[in-house]
Amino acid sequence: MGKCDFEMGVVAPKQTALIVIGASGGVGVALLEYISTRIDMICLPTFNINKPDTSQFSWIQYDSNNFESTRSLFEEIAKMHEISAVIDVSGAFFASKLQKSNSEEVSQVISTNLIAPLILAKNAQEFMKIGGKVIFMSSIVSNMQIIGSSVYAASKAGLERGILALSPEFSQTGHAICGVRLGYMDYGMTYKINEKVRQEILVQSPRERFINISVLGEKILEILSNETSDINGMLYEIQ
Repeated sequence: MGKCDFEMGVVAPKQTALIVIGASGGVGVALLEYISTRIDMICLPTFNINKPDTSQFSWIQYDSNNFESTRSLFEEIAKMHEISAVIDVSGAFFASKLQKSNSEEVSQVISTNLIAPLILAKNAQEFMKIGGKVIFMSSIVSNMQIIGSSVYAASKAGLERGILALSPEFSQTGHAICGVRLGYMDYGMTYKINEKVRQEILVQSPRERFINISVLGEKILEILSNETSDINGMLYEIQ
């Protein structure tokens, strides 16, 4: 910017940004690495506890269950960037029958997988530019009856219904909200399942292998390139 531009009050345009919530582990790490080199937007990933040891990205500390901090997160980012999209890859899971679960475990999963995304959607809608998109991760478990996964399934089923119910509101503000129902990925929560169950799932999976990040990555890139009216309220399934 030249001296003349500065004196005339010309302000450089903000750089367009994609916020990736929960990008420090499992699917989040792999997805961030995959899409960051394939889009023109700057990627702003968040972590909760352990900051990744990399200078490639400007990491932001954010606890999605600290609901009061969510709006502050968007306010700070919006000062420097034009928010074009938000991808939420965060999640909580535990494998146990409901009868053997404690209230803290149940509360943590419901809070992380359902309440936090709703708060995130509320604030994203306020701060995103027109045409902005919010993309949530659900799971095929939401439609299954797997012993030990009832709370997780309930939280993801609730998220899916929330996406559908919120889509008219997002349409009114010129935004889009959608979800990706993931099959068993070769990352993260898949490896928290009992090994015997995991092997049974693997045998039943297409081509007897878990899903590679490229499949999810290409779907995300497709969603980001589509018009809001084409993706709003949609739930895409990847298996």
